Amino acid sequence: MMKNKLNYDCFHGGIYSVNPALVQLDFSSNVNPLGISKELLNEVSRELDSLCTTYPDPSCRELKKDILDYLGLELDPKWLLVGNGATELIHIFARTFIRGKVVISAPTFCEYELSARRVGATIKFVPLKNWEHDPEIILKESKEGCDAVFLCNPNNPTGILSTESARKIIENIDPHTQMFLDECFIELVGGKGKKNNSMIELVSEYKNLVILRSMTKSFSLAGIRLGYCVCNPNLINLMLDNMISWNVNGVAQKIGMLVLKDKSYLENSRRLIQRERNFMVKELKKKTKFSPMSSDVNYFLIDVSDQSSTEVRNYLLNNKGILVRDCSTFTGMGLKHIRVAVKKHTENAILIDALSSMEP
Repeated sequence: MMKNKLNYDCFHGGIYSVNPALVQLDFSSNVNPLGISKELLNEVSRELDSLCTTYPDPSCRELKKDILDYLGLELDPKWLLVGNGATELIHIFARTFIRGKVVISAPTFCEYELSARRVGATIKFVPLKNWEHDPEIILKESKEGCDAVFLCNPNNPTGILSTESARKIIENIDPHTQMFLDECFIELVGGKGKKNNSMIELVSEYKNLVILRSMTKSFSLAGIRLGYCVCNPNLINLMLDNMISWNVNGVAQKIGMLVLKDKSYLENSRRLIQRERNFMVKELKKKTKFSPMSSDVNYFLIDVSDQSSTEVRNYLLNNKGILVRDCSTFTGMGLKHIRVAVKKHTENAILIDALSSMEP
């Protein structure tokens, strides 16, 4: 059984998680490898003066309309809350609804734990079962006096899509318990990862369901910080009491509206991710001693065998200028795994060569 961590640290990847001067290639950040288009940047630059000198719309009204059009949901904008990245919304949710106990399926994104600890909650971690959420135990642990359950689908850091398990939990959880479902990577799932794997249409049916999305991940906007959640307006109104004015800047709102209009971007992204992930897994199995694990998205775990994940991360960083995600900081994970993002082909080949150069 997992024990609650005693500290409040929440570690992330990215070049600033280490000495940035050492990083030539960053495989620790799991954002869309397709990047942002030059045409979009040129369009934003033409309005940059106005965007920088005018206060942004604190309600993000135009962006909300575009999000609803993109999602194909016939809902009022009151069903949406836009944040300065998905992380802001996680913490707003915790400050609004969590007072006592929460259940977190783990290992997973550390911000759920951090947000709960900051409001003094008691945390019950439920270990993944065969790398998927365990509905039976989660429902059992959330029966009495549970404020909220946190799930991530596809999960981070595993990259595994657990739609059937997530649906079972949503359909059977106590309606007085808030259900927070993070779908920040759902749009990057290829093949089977289409609309039917998202729970977003269930928000009209379940008044306790909050769906989180990240434009940071899906549209490669890591430096812009943009996310949103969809849920019943009664929940939105409560969360608004914990939100600051002008939390989303004008440049972010404009870029968000523009990326949603590119109908081919995500389909091109999914094709690239699936092709390159298959290439990486095949080559890693053939050329290295390490064991890549299955994934549905743009990142995957690698079992580093008898070496520690920290040793592998440090070797790649110090000798090759490559940063990977050391998974030892995820609650419930030991020193056996690193997480790598799927990037473009030339970069992926460099990572494979670097890992193959490590001594058995």
